[in-house]
Amino acid sequence: MKPQLQVFVADHCYSCRESRQIAQQIEQAFPDVAVEVIDVDQTPDRVPDSVFAVPTFVLDNRVVSLGNPSFADISTRLRDALNTVGDTPA
Repeated sequence: MKPQLQVFVADHCYSCRESRQIAQQIEQAFPDVAVEVIDVDQTPDRVPDSVFAVPTFVLDNRVVSLGNPSFADISTRLRDALNTVGDTPA
């Protein structure tokens, strides 16, 4: 199963413009990661309780960044997630 990154944004959020750009960079650099940008104003029913501000980056149902992460930081987390895909406990 692919790691899933959800990026929660809103139209009124100035820094969410950068979030959308980061999401596009991730889609290009990490084709094995499912990236989804979710506008909290358009789909409020899709916002988990752990998301209380925008932008928020959620990787496999865990908040990994409140605010925009650097591309280097999010890349490290994504590589770690990709390396654990398919790993099974002994």
